[in-house]
Amino acid sequence: MSSFEHFLHKHTLSFIQEGYQIFICVGCKKPISGPFYSCPHCIFYLHYECARLEPQIQHFFHPCPLFLILDSDTCNACFMEVSGFSYCCFTCYFTMHVECALKPTISSESDEGLIQHFTHWHPLSLIDLNIFYDKPCCAICEKPCSTNSTYGCSSCNFFLHNSCKATIPRSINHSFHPCALNLLTYPNYTCNGCNRDCSGLTYSCGKCRFKLDIRCGLLPTVETRGADMIQNIMHPHPLARLGNKDVDNTRFGVGHRCRACGENDLDHSFSCSISCDFFIHTSCAELPKDIHHPFHLEHPLSLTYLPLQLHGADCSSCNKPLDGFLLAYRCDWCNFNLHKDCAEFKPSFKYGNYLHALTLCDKRPSLFHCTICHKRVNKIFLRCFVCGIDIHVFCLPSAPKTITHKCHIDCLSLTQSPLEFELNRLEDADNSDDEFYCDVCEEKREKKDSVYYCAECKFIAEVGCVISELVPSYNTPEEQNGVSSRAISKDEDDSAIETRLAELNNEIIELSAKSKPLIQEREPLNIEIMLLNEKHLQLQGRLQEIETELWQIIRITDNLEVKRFLCKHQPKHRITEDMFSTEASTSGGLSLSAEQARHMEDESKVQNS
Repeated sequence: MSSFEHFLHKHTLSFIQEGYQIFICVGCKKPISGPFYSCPHCIFYLHYECARLEPQIQHFFHPCPLFLILDSDTCNACFMEVSGFSYCCFTCYFTMHVECALKPTISSESDEGLIQHFTHWHPLSLIDLNIFYDKPCCAICEKPCSTNSTYGCSSCNFFLHNSCKATIPRSINHSFHPCALNLLTYPNYTCNGCNRDCSGLTYSCGKCRFKLDIRCGLLPTVETRGADMIQNIMHPHPLARLGNKDVDNTRFGVGHRCRACGENDLDHSFSCSISCDFFIHTSCAELPKDIHHPFHLEHPLSLTYLPLQLHGADCSSCNKPLDGFLLAYRCDWCNFNLHKDCAEFKPSFKYGNYLHALTLCDKRPSLFHCTICHKRVNKIFLRCFVCGIDIHVFCLPSAPKTITHKCHIDCLSLTQSPLEFELNRLEDADNSDDEFYCDVCEEKREKKDSVYYCAECKFIAEVGCVISELVPSYNTPEEQNGVSSRAISKDEDDSAIETRLAELNNEIIELSAKSKPLIQEREPLNIEIMLLNEKHLQLQGRLQEIETELWQIIRITDNLEVKRFLCKHQPKHRITEDMFSTEASTSGGLSLSAEQARHMEDESKVQNS
């Protein structure tokens, strides 16, 4: 116990038995008393209890694991400033005092009627409302608490209806945000739905810093039946049903239009509950967010608000520019767009060698040409949206040349228009200024489109007015596909594509369900990896310091070894200054000794001889 390694400090801490009041604990910011840990290199002191805090805990007040850190922030439980140690969720940016996180909790309802609920960090008790002069409001529904089944924390002025407490979800998925939103508490935040400045409970995505207050988070978004307030992706504020007392209906006049379909009928609509000039029909508000459409089988189409994202784009069905007031279904991967009205068209017939899925289109813009006669198609025609093939309803080989219809007693024959009796002169056949009318609807018709005509009565019916007699004959001729000459409707087709899409949807749902627990398991592992990386960096820095200290110790050791050797092997003679002379005298002495040596050699040779 003499030393201790703490994961939030790079140096080894030494244990000291008795504390000193002049030292301040970095964990709790209180004077040191009793046993504590100290760093010999830094001004770092920790109470024995603070040093032994758990590095990770799981608290009922937050769904994610909380990790011990040394930082300054605001506690999301008591809304007080935090200095020193605190428990933090790095994903949600959620912080709790150590004192708040370690308060005792109760696992079930006690004899005193206390309960622990994730909406508040204190235990909640049954409240006697008779002691209040003004009835408190529920923190969830914001309505007065008028029954005795109310739970609350009087010290925090926090109260809940028993029904609200039991039904509020801890996590939701909202159309305003792609991530899941968890119910948390924050001292101050701005709601991304209604832009209100709020405090307390919020549905939050910490990763994206996205927050919705309880009111916006729990408002219905698609199912509007019976709801007085809803949310819609087209508008950031809550929408109130027209006729609701919370809405000033006089703000909307004749010139106002639904932002989804562009019509100005105000019946059965919702409008902005604040002050925006915005309203939408109930039916438009109930449009599904995502659809699978046979015109684009590769990917699902998502409902998109056009003014913000698709300015200048065209509908992939009718090639008409997308109106800035309209919603559209879009595939971002393929840049495929469908008007809300075009998305309602579905293939009804199959035609040709390649079994084109033909859709009967009504009142579309005259931008296409018939694949068979190469003339422009108007109003009513058949189209394969996948291949872009357009065919007049009277150009199909199976189209009847003679029909009977309730609009006229005699038979009607398919005839090229305009008729001679309609023209003042034959030269006027190409005059675009002439107007021709249908005798059934008595409205203007396209003069060059074939009509069904009774020559005896001079009765003219445009194709659209007798379409009910033509639809049964839209078939797949035997000479073209060799299979059947019977018209194959969408209902009779058994829709193998839709069946396959349903199977794929089920697989996606199953895979999503399997991935959620894996994602939840991955988050704490990512945090643990981050902490380990920080620890690794700290250890690398410590290793460099140790290597530097070791190198200095080696140098000192080498110097001591040299001194030890010299002391052990001292010379037996004493060297004095008299034994040394200048360089000149030394050189001369060497020369004299050499001459004497040669003289002695010569004398030795003489004696030997």
